[in-house]
Amino acid sequence: MASLHVILQYVNDARPARQAEYDECARRNLDNPHVAAVHNLIDQNVVVPAAFAQHPKLRQHKLGRWMTFADAFAFANSQLANEPCALINLDIYLDSESDWDRAVRLLDEKLVWCLSRTEFDPENPTKPALAMQFAAGANSQDAWIFRAPIEIQNCDFGVGTLGCDNAIADRIKGSGFIPINAARRFRIFHIDRCRRRTEENQHEIYQSERSTRGQSTHPERDGQYLVPDFDTIQSADELMRVLRLNDVQRYTVLCDILNRFVKVRNP
Repeated sequence: MASLHVILQYVNDARPARQAEYDECARRNLDNPHVAAVHNLIDQNVVVPAAFAQHPKLRQHKLGRWMTFADAFAFANSQLANEPCALINLDIYLDSESDWDRAVRLLDEKLVWCLSRTEFDPENPTKPALAMQFAAGANSQDAWIFRAPIEIQNCDFGVGTLGCDNAIADRIKGSGFIPINAARRFRIFHIDRCRRRTEENQHEIYQSERSTRGQSTHPERDGQYLVPDFDTIQSADELMRVLRLNDVQRYTVLCDILNRFVKVRNP
């Protein structure tokens, strides 16, 4: 059975309902048989409940600030060499039924899993609807699974900040790895009911909560890469129809594909 090392940052929230959602995810990750340990890169003045602090799988590591991707990768490189790691947002838990053994084996192919979330439905917890946003989850990921050590360039921005998802996919690709979103094969569940978050109000929610975790540095402006779900978009033609490209745009895309994979070598 896969032994994933989960890396996260536990926080305290003034809203009891939101804190309960964080704690539910933390509890499920600690109880997941595929998880070897949960590593909490703790911020300053954060109180971890005794039920978690005393759990045999929890490891506390003082960081003293909002965790960045650079912090998480540096920690994994120094403390978890050769181990499969799952960097996740706090309101995420790994599905205990997914084939994490296969996910881990494929990490040796220079892959990094950048997984979109599945919204947890308390009425039907085993079959929640996949959270499909623009282009099959291409702009929203909440877990990054990799094998340490890993060197990712230019990633000193906060985990969870607005724009970080496509920014870190860009940095992963630019560092020589292949970012793949296989959200239907390797599921991660998202619990976020109390905020009543929707596509329409999500930016307002981000704006109202930034004061507690710092302003976004807009890392996507320095490079972004969209990673749609592997099993959802199966053809370039399908994608071009969805994007409503005109004939010239379609032709440009076809030229890009041809030039990406074919090189002319004259004698």
